[in-house]
Amino acid sequence: MDFQKYTSNPLFMTNAAFIVVFMLVFPGYFAYTAGGDDSELVDPLSKSGSWMVSFTETETEFSEDMTLGDGDSQENLYFVEAEEFHNIAKVEISLSCQDNDDPGPGFNDRVSASTDLSSITGMPDDQSDESACSGGGGGAAINFIWNFVDNYDGLEYMVENISMNDIRAQWSDNGSGRGNWSATVGMEINAFPVVGGAVDNSEDVTITWKVTTFELEIASHSESES
Repeated sequence: MDFQKYTSNPLFMTNAAFIVVFMLVFPGYFAYTAGGDDSELVDPLSKSGSWMVSFTETETEFSEDMTLGDGDSQENLYFVEAEEFHNIAKVEISLSCQDNDDPGPGFNDRVSASTDLSSITGMPDDQSDESACSGGGGGAAINFIWNFVDNYDGLEYMVENISMNDIRAQWSDNGSGRGNWSATVGMEINAFPVVGGAVDNSEDVTITWKVTTFELEIASHSESES
């Protein structure tokens, strides 16, 4: 094909020049029609505005009973996960035991607990504690809490001059708290020598896992008033 034949054609050269100019002007044209400063081309989630922020909260609870003698220990596992677009606000572990069979004063049985969270995302700190079992009353002997979202209280609020992206970042758990949680529970029985062991040789312990998750909801303040 003789390309020189086309380059010497005035109509061809005029059309080619028009195409080149259009390619150069095309992006600027749409930027201009969108506001002249690319303002409408920016991700709308990054634009500041006035928002009504609320939370849909879900609590999941699971309890397990165990009977432990003096020096016994038992590992308890609980898998923590969250649905897509949900954050983990906190994880709680509580233990309770009732010491109603003491042979006399000064023989309170004691429960202990320690965690192994080495496989949990976000690497939360392990906790450990021990406590005398309750005598005839209720209440948790040991209680552990891990908070994964700072200042979370689940209350609705209104905010101005901030983007949706910034709001989501503020209430994100950053993927923390997920995985197999492990807590080892131990028991110390304090029985009166000789006859005490026949009366007080074990205690029932209840371990309760509680996981609080939430889904973030953001609406334009003007929309929330309509």
